[in-house]
Amino acid sequence: MPTVALPRSDQDVVAWVTDLLCQARALGASDLHLDPGPEGACLRLRVHGLLEDWLDIPAQWLPRLVSRLKVMAQMDLAERRLPQDGRLLAADGLPCNVRVASLPTLHGEKLCLRLGDPGPLHDLASLALPATVAEALHHALARPDGLILITGPTGSGKTTTLYACLQQLNQRSRHIATVEDPIERMLPGISQTAIQPRIGLDFASVLRALLRQDPDVLMVGEIRDRATAEVAVQAAETGHLVLSTLHTAGALDALHRLRHLGIADYLLADTLRLVLAQRLVRRLCRHCHPAGATGDMVMAATNGCCRHCHAGYDGRTGLYEFIAMTPAFSQAWLDGHDHQHLQRMAAEAGWPTLVDSASAAWRQGLTSQHEIRRVLGPQALCALADAPPC
Repeated sequence: MPTVALPRSDQDVVAWVTDLLCQARALGASDLHLDPGPEGACLRLRVHGLLEDWLDIPAQWLPRLVSRLKVMAQMDLAERRLPQDGRLLAADGLPCNVRVASLPTLHGEKLCLRLGDPGPLHDLASLALPATVAEALHHALARPDGLILITGPTGSGKTTTLYACLQQLNQRSRHIATVEDPIERMLPGISQTAIQPRIGLDFASVLRALLRQDPDVLMVGEIRDRATAEVAVQAAETGHLVLSTLHTAGALDALHRLRHLGIADYLLADTLRLVLAQRLVRRLCRHCHPAGATGDMVMAATNGCCRHCHAGYDGRTGLYEFIAMTPAFSQAWLDGHDHQHLQRMAAEAGWPTLVDSASAAWRQGLTSQHEIRRVLGPQALCALADAPPC
């Protein structure tokens, strides 16, 4: 992996830091971690979802690197005891917008930098959703009201999908407003608000204010607590289309999560339209892996490496599952049927699971068994007919 030479003097630090960020973006990194230790720090890059060591920063240059990044992000240089958040803008000569978060640790401040996507915003067509998933999502977005949820862990592409949905809905005849933490991409024609918890501006309070702004569509960056869940459901119940995210393992788990947050079953049955769960898996390099061959066989033959890819992979592709609150499914939820019964209903309705999506991606040669196991766990391999026994 290419590296950036250390500066020779203090005068070189400004250009050095800019070069670091440009090189990290060029390598396809989505995040850059500065992990301090007793004798300096390690710079690590997250490429295609995996963290890799990149550079060792000697102790003499660590304070200069931290100070420069904090100055660029307009963070308090003197505050080292409390976490801080900041932002670097592409307008300052950087390859993209960068979110910076600091955290005090045993050996000094750890910095995590989220490198924004410099490319154009994705639309739903560019996400290449499976046909059944795309049809269900388009149907839910065509409704004038209700709640649409995108679920998955951090780094599963939820925000990208949300923004693509907003692009689909963005018309001059609609008032679309968002509340985010933080605002990741600027969306022309849409009112965007960033929460500021330190002054009491949280998701719930911004949502309440937005309901007095005559909105048609609301996007809530994340439902984290009962107050936000209640206001989001209230908005969906009173004639607004609400899009949001939850951190859950699967689509069906979102219903149980909202129940635990205090949302009544009858409200969920009445307002929830669709839950879409997703993951991202690394996509096999088309140059290393010829069409028609399974990724695992070719990986063994070629050692998975060429000038076009990173360790045999080039980019990522999505795995999806969903549940739609049809009348029959809503009634089953109201009747208190258990998780297994609801899963059977989803399967009978033809709604794919994450494992189904992973199996299809493997059979098409888009990803490998190793990657499916890494993202979904060993149990997912049971769905692959040619996989080893579970």
